Amino acid sequence: MKFLIISDIHSNLEALASVFSDLYNNNEKIDRIFIPGDIVGYGPSPNECCTIIRFLKNGKPALKQEIQTIIQELDLDDTEKKNITDYIFSMGKKANVIAGNHDREVIGQPSLCSIMAASAGNAAKWTTKVLHKPNARFLESLWYKKKIRKFGIELVHSTPVYPQGYMYVKNASSLNYDILHSSITISGHTHKPSGYLYTKQKRDISASVFIPTDQFDNRLMLVERQSMERLETFDVLLKPGHRYYINPGSVGQPRDGTPKASYMIYDTMAKQASLKKAAYNTEVVKKKVLKATLPFDLAERIVKGI
Repeated sequence: MKFLIISDIHSNLEALASVFSDLYNNNEKIDRIFIPGDIVGYGPSPNECCTIIRFLKNGKPALKQEIQTIIQELDLDDTEKKNITDYIFSMGKKANVIAGNHDREVIGQPSLCSIMAASAGNAAKWTTKVLHKPNARFLESLWYKKKIRKFGIELVHSTPVYPQGYMYVKNASSLNYDILHSSITISGHTHKPSGYLYTKQKRDISASVFIPTDQFDNRLMLVERQSMERLETFDVLLKPGHRYYINPGSVGQPRDGTPKASYMIYDTMAKQASLKKAAYNTEVVKKKVLKATLPFDLAERIVKGI
């Protein structure tokens, strides 16, 4: 089986569409989708992204016309629009979805994650005002974490023991074998792709940690920064008897210095999770962010990938 892992979409419709376009062009047959939170926040298209994710989760035919309209408005050729639409329709009712801190913030349920930066808080307030009621109800229905026991997977936005928390971003040693309750823990939150392997004795840093780092990466996983090499793509080989902590990075607001939609494919037969990147027109999204009167720095992050 093949699983698509996408996180931190952050109201970026163009980036989300590019993932499905990439999957179509590579003829990827996906069996399930795992989404560890932050569908909204930061970006200019919260309703469009929520509507698509709602369909992926519940497969309701009534949403198809709305999704067709959403995709038709993208600045793409007709063939690509059709390919994206068809791929989305083929994935109805295949997604497991949980909430991230921004998803909670915009519906008036503060995440307790941390005090949001000014631009993030302003974007959350804007999103609350424009979010349609069906999409708000959808976000309200999402849990902070979810176990998919059949596949030995747990979805969390940050960590299993404190899914709202942010401490592990500053200190990776706060993650360990004992708090990873499933064979594979899938997370988001940092916007930077990573793959960690744990045994009861230790974390195998040199063989199993892959985090794209650059001059902007001055907070993420401080314990490991010295040993990192910036990688646009990487594979994590999954072995029995180990526990894995995997983060696909961000679809809609990457912070690893690469302004492309970031996602992963986990192949259960090959026992491998692979990081992928999908290019899209970031300038179009930047203009939409500014047109929505969202903070300027959020527009700049889109084009710079920081």
